[in-house]
Amino acid sequence: MLKFAKKLLLIVGALVVIAALFLMLYEWTLSGSSLRNILAAATANNSNPDKAASFSSTISAVWLPVAGTLVGGLVLGLGIGIPSATFKQRYEQRQAEAAQKLAVSDAESPAKA
Repeated sequence: MLKFAKKLLLIVGALVVIAALFLMLYEWTLSGSSLRNILAAATANNSNPDKAASFSSTISAVWLPVAGTLVGGLVLGLGIGIPSATFKQRYEQRQAEAAQKLAVSDAESPAKA
């Protein structure tokens, strides 16, 4: 079950991060934002509503991709951090490997003598 959850979180997280980055790129290319427009919007006199309304804010276009990238990164990190087996499964596997190694070494020792 953990292997499935790990793979699912990895796939979903990677897809969300990629989609958010493409959305950010899409917003950037469609907005036509240049440094001149961004500086003009930042330095516009906010006391004059006509002047402030002439510049569109790019902040709202950035929130969704940033939030998507953040959530996708967290999900991807959870997928990376989840172990693929429980502690009990790993302990039992190590015990079986130790028993097998002991059986092999016991089988080889009388043959040497």
